[in-house]
Amino acid sequence: MIETPFNYTGSKFKLLEQLLPEFDYTKPYFVDLFTGGGSVYTNVIDKYEKLIANDVIKDLIGIHQALLDSDDIITETKSICPSKGNPELFGKLREDYNLNPSPDKLWALMLSSTNNMMRFNQKFKYNQTYGERGWNLNTDKKVETFTNHIRQFKDKIRFKSVAFDQIEISSDKIMFYADPPYGRVKNEDGSIGKKQISEAGYNAFWKEDDDMKLYNYLKSIDEKGSSFMVSGVLNHDGKTCWMLDKLIQDGYRYKELKFDYNKVSRKGDKVTTEVIIMNY
Repeated sequence: MIETPFNYTGSKFKLLEQLLPEFDYTKPYFVDLFTGGGSVYTNVIDKYEKLIANDVIKDLIGIHQALLDSDDIITETKSICPSKGNPELFGKLREDYNLNPSPDKLWALMLSSTNNMMRFNQKFKYNQTYGERGWNLNTDKKVETFTNHIRQFKDKIRFKSVAFDQIEISSDKIMFYADPPYGRVKNEDGSIGKKQISEAGYNAFWKEDDDMKLYNYLKSIDEKGSSFMVSGVLNHDGKTCWMLDKLIQDGYRYKELKFDYNKVSRKGDKVTTEVIIMNY
């Protein structure tokens, strides 16, 4: 498995051994609708003829594109990345990014933030805290392994930064993978609630009607004859995700993933069920 040089909230790297055998490899094309840290597209690019990696966070996609193209962003990010014991530089970098965003600044912030995790507020301003970390030897190793792997397939990959429903369902030859932000809860009457089942730093980009949009988008994929897999948290702390529950009620095949979320949670023992749902 190839690990990308991002410690990204919601990364599927630790679940790849369960995910990869479940993809539909009969389709020649692959679309990663919510690319995030890129663990999925990185580890399936050799299995498909062409691939689109998409994420609505423009500078995040900018990092992926820049790393595919050259080493320039590596040099730039190293030069501005705050080191341990330098919270003042981190604060200045965060302020500078929010005024004049760019991929290298975002990557430097991610590397030096608490738990290396990216977080935005509702005004889409980066607001994660300083994490007493920065670029290190482990980062060098991850970057080298990642770039050596991904640049072999440069002609196969196309990066996009648009809302997921702007990706055209152009044929019946596509395998779509969707790992969206945490969905909204299911109310007792079966309707969509206003609160999300859990919180994450990228959820600021998930609009209130996006759960219904994604549900309809996945149904359209099915109608066109292409394949989809959607992954996410079905149940958490007594709450149920409306969209995932609805797809299961519609009769799509699903499988529970094995992962102990209590090992990474600071909020105690809460039951979490993560699933993948497929139309094939």
